[in-house]
Amino acid sequence: MFIGIDDTDSRRKLCTTYLATLLYEELKNNGFILDIPKLIRFNPSVKYKTRGNGGVSLRILNYKREDFKFIKDLVIDFVEKYSDLEDENTNPGVVFLEHKNYKNHREILKNYYKEVLYNIVDVDYAEKIIKLVNGYSIKYKLGRGIIGALGAISSTPPYTYELIAYRYRDRWGTKRIIDEDSVIKMDKETFPYTFDNYDYENKKILITPNTPCPVLYGIRGIDIKYLIDAHFLVKGEKSERFLIFKTNHGTDAHLRYMKIKDIYPNTGVIVYGYLSEEPKNLEGGHVKFKLKDDTGEIDCIAYEPTKKFRDIIRELIVGDYIAVYGTVREKPLTINIEKIKILKLAEKFEYIKECPLCGGTLKSKGRTTFKCKKCKSSFNKESVKKIIVERNIKIGFYEVPPSARRHLSKPIQLIDLIS
Repeated sequence: MFIGIDDTDSRRKLCTTYLATLLYEELKNNGFILDIPKLIRFNPSVKYKTRGNGGVSLRILNYKREDFKFIKDLVIDFVEKYSDLEDENTNPGVVFLEHKNYKNHREILKNYYKEVLYNIVDVDYAEKIIKLVNGYSIKYKLGRGIIGALGAISSTPPYTYELIAYRYRDRWGTKRIIDEDSVIKMDKETFPYTFDNYDYENKKILITPNTPCPVLYGIRGIDIKYLIDAHFLVKGEKSERFLIFKTNHGTDAHLRYMKIKDIYPNTGVIVYGYLSEEPKNLEGGHVKFKLKDDTGEIDCIAYEPTKKFRDIIRELIVGDYIAVYGTVREKPLTINIEKIKILKLAEKFEYIKECPLCGGTLKSKGRTTFKCKKCKSSFNKESVKKIIVERNIKIGFYEVPPSARRHLSKPIQLIDLIS
């Protein structure tokens, strides 16, 4: 039996993973055997997400049909007790799916998972799929949570893991006390098997959330043993409990290869192309350039929170061949860059700005002409000597800092570790 739950929390309190953790413990206490629970993120471009646009899924391995009423009543009790139903943006949903129906409808479920990763899905579509696979759902208010509940059940590899530690109830809403040096030590000792623990560029702890929810911290990684080691290396406020979730964090599951002509808003893409216009600095500290393939042209932008990553973007020139990884903004149609892969660097030239007639200094006059400041002679730029300049960037991957990275974005350290 699969149980999917989503959209129970709000920005002000509670957390769907906390609900799932308590439910997981209660089911085990009642003699049920459970698989590792799943925390699955979906399309980050969805506007109505509460926080990270993720749903949870529990799988009972020793389920019997006569257990259904007990399980359903227990789930309902926990959802109603641990959901912020007073918040107008919280619309919980629960989906139940028996294993035989899951097995018999794998292709339908796989396609549904792709839909919630790549597109904006509505409640009607989710209900249609639930009916097709013979599932059972419960909606609260608008019931938007059934979208993610079914998405968590439907998910497919690749997976990573996240250990989530929770606070004692009397600490909820207070400032989290985590020793920064211990997080740095933990990060270094468990690298590369854990990721996004600390942002060294911005000197910022990343494992703690900023909301007044029950979560103390979450440590992400690709090896459960290293996650447990990491948990015990973190010093500071003590946790009440923790649970390890299987997840799609750090997998790039939201991205797919696309040609520019096929790109549409609110989806994730990987696009290969040449720079057709050099990077420009925009108001607010953002940097933009144009990318072109054999089907069209599109703007790509690195926003101010990406900090030094923008310096890498500024080093690109027309003719560089790169792959851009990111999500597509609707208006204006733009790729918000998560990382790039430089595949081929164009040659960069520097003009020798010495007048061949008098030795004076040449000054640019328009796009095609130089003029000598001393003798006033003019020269076509094509006739002026130039030398090849060594580039400040090399072929390979470049990424935004961890504090600017989305849940689903794959860090460079995992490129060769998961696929």
